[in-house]
Order: sequence, then structure tokens, then C-alpha cells
Amino acid sequence: MELREQKEQMMPMEYVLHPRSEIDSRVKRLQSQMGEMTGAILFQAVDMCYFSGTAQDGLVYVPSDSEPIVMAKRSLERAKEESPLDVKPLRSLKNLRSELGIKPGAVIGLEHDVLPYSIYSRVEKALGPDVKLVDVSEKVKHLRSVKSEFEISLTKKAAKMLDAGISSVPEFLEEGMPEVEVMCRLELAMRVMGHQGSLRFRRFNSIVPLGHIMSGADAAAPSFLASPTGGRGTSLVFPQGAGFGSIKRNEPIFVDSVGIYGGYIADATRIFCIGTLPKKLEDAFEVTLEIEKAIARELRPGRTGKDAFNLSESIGAERGYGDWLGGAVDNKCGFVGHGVGMELDEYPVIGPLDHPIQPNMTIAIEPKMIYPGEGVVGIEDTFLTTDKGGISLTKLPRDVWRV
Repeated sequence: MELREQKEQMMPMEYVLHPRSEIDSRVKRLQSQMGEMTGAILFQAVDMCYFSGTAQDGLVYVPSDSEPIVMAKRSLERAKEESPLDVKPLRSLKNLRSELGIKPGAVIGLEHDVLPYSIYSRVEKALGPDVKLVDVSEKVKHLRSVKSEFEISLTKKAAKMLDAGISSVPEFLEEGMPEVEVMCRLELAMRVMGHQGSLRFRRFNSIVPLGHIMSGADAAAPSFLASPTGGRGTSLVFPQGAGFGSIKRNEPIFVDSVGIYGGYIADATRIFCIGTLPKKLEDAFEVTLEIEKAIARELRPGRTGKDAFNLSESIGAERGYGDWLGGAVDNKCGFVGHGVGMELDEYPVIGPLDHPIQPNMTIAIEPKMIYPGEGVVGIEDTFLTTDKGGISLTKLPRDVWRV
């Protein structure tokens, strides 16, 4: 099916607002988990959007026992249009205590994992020495890991966009084409379907392209990113992902990208080849399919991210691929999957952590085999967790795509 036909089957593009009922539900869930906290002040754009419906420059204060307070600096006008809550102007952090009505002895949660120290210190000074500051980030990340029907509907649309985008690759993929051109063509295909064109990643110092599109040995080049794959990239300050290497025959072409609709992410990987893959890589690819299928069955209540990760490691070792699964021996990524939502690196982590699997999580499972100097093969799909295991939201054929 050509991209034009796929695009016609997509939903009409729209600017999605979060309904008041959605915001109210999220706020109540956070309030129920506050414990000793009097409230939480959230500055990070995605967290602010999650609890207020706007990601404009500002903050949202969620008290433990009353309505949230939204304050915006720029753009106040946009924040009022986007948030279903009342929005006040944020002129200065100096008056934060009085503006939020924070009383002596309060315990206030902040996002310690991402909040810059410069902002933390200003908040600390504004609230005063009698206010205790604690970390609320773990509670927020676990809360956000379980998706509502509203969020799942947007993720399904993102998955449909991604399916259409990756399916367009055979229409333009040619021998000799630079990796960066393949990336641009794929991005164009999804941008015209409403893709936002940028990707949120919570981890400090990590900037992420819309995907890793790489060929042959370049795909196996290591990088700083918390990812199974690295890539050469295009500069010293962007040393990952697609580079200037060209597509060659008889080697794996690694296409890992995301669809994003209404701010929500779906993640998938497919392997392409012009010609024939070496048998060694074909065999390794088949093992990644086996691992993905096995993990999908584990994506149900009563299991943890650690259980699924251990299963992946066990299958890889039993099949003789322990030295390549998830990275070379001295450069393994340490996980085989991750939650997706408004950020790419959401909870739960499918790694050596006891993150519980609950219904209505959206999780990308990505077993990859990395062969330094040769290339990368693997698979990735986004799954919705249910009582019976994971249901794949990305629907692309899982074979090697031969062009």
C-alpha cells in the first residue's frame, strides 16, 4: 500500500486538548499517593501538561486536599486556552509561598530527577526554612505509567501513524542513499500525518532524534544514549543516529522510529535489506522475534519488568546470543523494553527493576542483537498490557523487509 493510500486511512489531524475529567482523575490519583506531602509543585513541561492540560512555561501546584493551582509565565494566553483549569499569571517565584497558600511546616514535593538546581534553590528560598522539600518524581512516573482510555486512544493513533510511516520506506529506499536522507524521508511521511516533529526524553543530557535509521556497521557504533543502538550521528554534539554513511546491499538497514499523535508516542523497529542478509544475522533476527513474543505473554498483572528482562536474558543465553543481545559485552544497554507515553523513556522499565506490570500500560519491547563492525538486527513493537498479556498496537509485518 502506498503512503498516499495509508494517509487517507489515517484520522483527520487535530489539536488535542485534555478534557477536565481527565485532569481531575490524574490529580486525584496523585493526591491519593501523597502521604506526608502537603502538596507538589511541578515545573517540568510534560508533568505540568499531565496535571493541568498545558505545557506552557509555568507550574502546577497540586495540594493534597484541594484544587490544583496553575500558573503560567509565557504564554499565559495560550495556557488559559489549553488548560481546563483556572490559570493565574506567574510573575516571580519570590511570592510563591503566598500565591500558593503554603503554610508553615508544609512538606512539598518537587521533581528532583529533572528540576535544575537554579530553580530548586529559588523555590527553597521562596518557601522558607520551615517548609520541607521532598522528591515526588518517582510517584509521578509510576502514576503516569498506567494510561487512561483517553491516552490509549492517542497511542493507538500514534501506532497507526508509525505503521504508515515505516511502510513508506520501500517507496524511496535505494542503494547509495545516505542514512540521513532515509531519516528525512521517513520523518516527512509522518510529519504530513500530524507528527509533532520532536521527541521528549526525560533523562538528563539526552537529546533524541525521531529514530535511529542506520545501515550496516554504522548501526552498531556505540553512543552515550541509553539505547541498545548508537550510530555515528552527524556531529560531535549529536553523536548518535543517522549519519552520512550510505545504504549498501546485503546488510541490515535498521529503521527504529516513533509515531506521535496528540503528544503520545508509539515506538517500533523493523529491519530492511536490499538483497540478502548474511545467515548469521538472519538467525539472530529470528531469536529476537522469539524473545519479543515470549515477553509479550509476560506483560500482565503479577509480573514485573525484572521478570520479563530475565526471561529475555535467559532465552538469549540459551540460544547462544548472550554476547550480542542488548549490546556488545562491554556496552549493554541493560534493558529490553520501556514504557512510552508523552515521553519515550517512561515507566515501567523492562530491566533489572521490580517495576510492577499493571493493565493499561503502553510498553515498547525491543530485543536487539548488536554485532560491532557488522550491523544490528532486531524487532520492536509497542504493546498494551492486559490481564492476558500484551496486545501489539503496532501492526507491521515482523519479517525482514526485503527491497
